[in-house]
Amino acid sequence: MPLDGSFIACLRNELEAAIDCHIDKIHIPAKNEFVFSLRGKSFNRKLFISISPGCPRVSFTDTVFENPANPPMFCMLLRKHLASGRILKIEGIGAERLIIFKIQSTNEMGDRVINSLILELVGQKTNLILTDEAGRIIDSARRSDIESGARLIQPGAIYTPPENTGKTDLLTGDLLTATQKILCLSDARLSDAIIQNIAGISPLICRELAFILTGDCDCPAKAVNQNDLYEKLVNLKKEVESGGIPTVLYDEKGEPKDYSFISINQYKSLFKLKTAESFSSLLEEFYGERDRLRRLDHNKSDLVKKIKNLIARNERKLQLRKQELLKSANREHLRIYGELIKANIYRIPKGATKIKVENYYDPDCKEIEIPLNSALSPANNAAKYFKEYKKACTAEQTLGQLINECASELEYLESVLFELQTADSTAELTEIRAELSEMGYIARNSGNKKAKITAVPYEFSKNGFKILVGRNNLQNDKLTTKIASKNDLWFHTKSIHGSHVILFTEGKEPDDETLLYAATLAAYFSKAQKSNQVPVDYTPVKFVKKPNGANPGMVIYQTNKTIFANPGDFKL
Repeated sequence: MPLDGSFIACLRNELEAAIDCHIDKIHIPAKNEFVFSLRGKSFNRKLFISISPGCPRVSFTDTVFENPANPPMFCMLLRKHLASGRILKIEGIGAERLIIFKIQSTNEMGDRVINSLILELVGQKTNLILTDEAGRIIDSARRSDIESGARLIQPGAIYTPPENTGKTDLLTGDLLTATQKILCLSDARLSDAIIQNIAGISPLICRELAFILTGDCDCPAKAVNQNDLYEKLVNLKKEVESGGIPTVLYDEKGEPKDYSFISINQYKSLFKLKTAESFSSLLEEFYGERDRLRRLDHNKSDLVKKIKNLIARNERKLQLRKQELLKSANREHLRIYGELIKANIYRIPKGATKIKVENYYDPDCKEIEIPLNSALSPANNAAKYFKEYKKACTAEQTLGQLINECASELEYLESVLFELQTADSTAELTEIRAELSEMGYIARNSGNKKAKITAVPYEFSKNGFKILVGRNNLQNDKLTTKIASKNDLWFHTKSIHGSHVILFTEGKEPDDETLLYAATLAAYFSKAQKSNQVPVDYTPVKFVKKPNGANPGMVIYQTNKTIFANPGDFKL
């Protein structure tokens, strides 16, 4: 994406609205993301900074972020040096991709100091660096390897800007000389020649310049004359200095695909152009949902990995127990061996390792060979087989119970995994984490404080009837056993993991359309979301019971009816 030096220069002009504002709060809602709450005269906004290599950016935002309970160390350091500080100046170096915030604050001695918060938006090397008045690095979000020989980013080192590429800076360089160098590459594509010689503009802008000059993005450098090219570069510089125009390019589906600080016409009718209210709103629209999903994936990844490991372990355990049960089921021969040894004990010599006897349990009385332990007497060999037989009988009873418990636990863990994979907010993850903590699968938060629950069930309505859908097992239990009345209707996919859906009747009889809609919700918020004609059971809540000791979300029900619903008929 064209987050080039020129775009950043336009963005710096917009960020200057934060000058003279105080930093009220500092948060790091997710790895590589920083939120500074700013307040000033007639100004109360949040400054969002992302140094994620895939989509680095900085903008004002109105997004409400869900912050972790325990802030990382770098967040604590920023609070120590910048909290309550006043932004004095926001500056850059020409068209370099960096923004420098000069912030005045009070140190531990009570003296006023001016620190610099330097945001480098340089691709994979994007970083946020805090320096003191002398330009010495206090710390950074990413530190460099001391032994790599690259630019040193370590606490105590003197900060140096990223190395100059040798190109002419669009905002501070000699554009006439740069124009002459471009035209010297006469056989090269004009856009390629520009990007090789001008710093601060992206390939998109270089192609646009070629299109403006010749009507062809792929024209050679020799197709233009010096005066025209120089004039366009000067005009581009003036466009940046004047603040630019935040422009978004949308495809035919209405999805944002690109953005710029000038109008882009090279794609003609392929993309639709739209001018945003500000560069901040442009970046929020372009990256907002992507950032939220990435943040959510990052927060849930550890839990998903934990549950998948528990599922794999329980699947192995279940398989082993079933194999043991199969062995214990084939135990009758042990009793027969013991009985036959007792019946033929007088024929067995001491120290024998086997014996052949008539099997009078066989209708044909065929001979059978029985292995013996030569170290045991015949009587003890018989006792050994009887003991193994009894042990197998006991194992069958115990293993049956253990298999049921393991299958129940596996079903519960799979329901939790489904909830994790469909969770769309940090509040939902908090509830699931609290549930797993209560069940003993993960450790409680430090201090054993109970997690603050903020997620609420999904709410829908149809033909005047309210419908609630649980987001996780704890909500499912609460909906079914505490919130719903006995005459309300309970919906759930048949033998498929999914949410509890409650249709509140309030003494009225819902029509078929409302019943189908509730069933469709149950099908949509289930593991069968991508299937067709999903069976959904429904029954009055009074017929739904939660057995003592059952896992969260587990219930039994009776006198139900079944509706076949298509999840595709519902759009969230």
